[in-house]
Amino acid sequence: MRTNRQTQRYAGLLLAGVIFASVVTAAVNTWVDPFRVTGATWASKKIDPYRDISASTRTGKTGLILSHQDWQVGIFGSSRVISSLDPQSPAWGDKKAVNLGMPGALMYESIAMAEYFIARQPAELVIFGIDPGDLTDTRDTRPMVDYMSSPLNPDGVLDRKLRFVFGVSTFETSLETLVLQSKKTPGEYNAHGFRDRPGHSGGGGAAPGKGQLNFIKNRFVDDARVPAKPGAGTTVNKDKAEKLETMIRHCREKGIRLVMFFHPNHVLLQAKSADLGKDWVPFETDRKALVEMVERLNAEGGSGPAVELWDFYSYHPYNRERVRPLENEPSVLVHWRDLEHFTKDVGDGMLAEMMGWPVENPDLAAYGDKITSGNVEARIAKLRADYQTYLKETGAEDVKWKEELVKTGLAK
Repeated sequence: MRTNRQTQRYAGLLLAGVIFASVVTAAVNTWVDPFRVTGATWASKKIDPYRDISASTRTGKTGLILSHQDWQVGIFGSSRVISSLDPQSPAWGDKKAVNLGMPGALMYESIAMAEYFIARQPAELVIFGIDPGDLTDTRDTRPMVDYMSSPLNPDGVLDRKLRFVFGVSTFETSLETLVLQSKKTPGEYNAHGFRDRPGHSGGGGAAPGKGQLNFIKNRFVDDARVPAKPGAGTTVNKDKAEKLETMIRHCREKGIRLVMFFHPNHVLLQAKSADLGKDWVPFETDRKALVEMVERLNAEGGSGPAVELWDFYSYHPYNRERVRPLENEPSVLVHWRDLEHFTKDVGDGMLAEMMGWPVENPDLAAYGDKITSGNVEARIAKLRADYQTYLKETGAEDVKWKEELVKTGLAK
């Protein structure tokens, strides 16, 4: 009998301890709300600058949607946009804009985030970045990152809600947030989703200098270790295209202005001497397919303005800055963190062009082109000619340097 009473007492104490721990965990998690997803009215506003979503960016960016009801402008894309397209540019005036780009995200994720946004906000404008080659690529980044554990995943809703309130991992993040607050260290992303942590290079690339050059060299060799499949880049991924079309239609149905754009790369990333003399330029298939899609869906009608498509991948001087080091000169990569991530000043120029704002930097006044069925062939013809000029003249030594690096790297 005594043993039974002791067992009951221990069980009662254990249950009380579990209940107490759960209450404390829930209280802290909903008060700190590190990802802004619980919706608790008592969540601290003072903590907001210290909420660091960098470890679970998909969850944190959906939290920016769930915790607001007044976003008018959404910016979407991969890591290329997160520290280059500023949602707090003075040119927005009183428009409330949020940057919902995600590191490592390709089209499936960007579409999911855009759909999540337009279903929950009084959206007036969606700016949607497309990585070169994504439309013809079969890769799906959703299983590789925190997409599956975020509100973007339609499955596991109840489990996820319980985790955000009672979860130990959320509690650990809450404590980390409180530590950041105590040190007065802001989160890597600000309250508008922009990656602006002081002293952080942003964009996913290395800081300028020797580290940047080593990052780029390693990228050349890593890419060369995975040879391109025959026909790669020449066939549109049907599933991606269908999902993109659905998102476009939703914007048109809701009267939302949609501006899509093709990201720039530094052209050395794709350039190769084997293309010399070829009447071809990288990503022709993507451009033609996107133009056809936009033209067709605009013709279907809708309450919103016509969808726009901009192309920033070109042989503009900024996109062909010298990469190879010369004696006593490391490189002249001023507008790139690596060969995919452009700097904020370039992003400012891109936004100004797409939005029709004054372009403050005259060098960027014609950085991109709005492409349509009426000019896409002329655009591609010019890019083909510019590519040949790059291979023969302005970029010849850079391409030679790159290919020697690759040869040496693969031989190790």
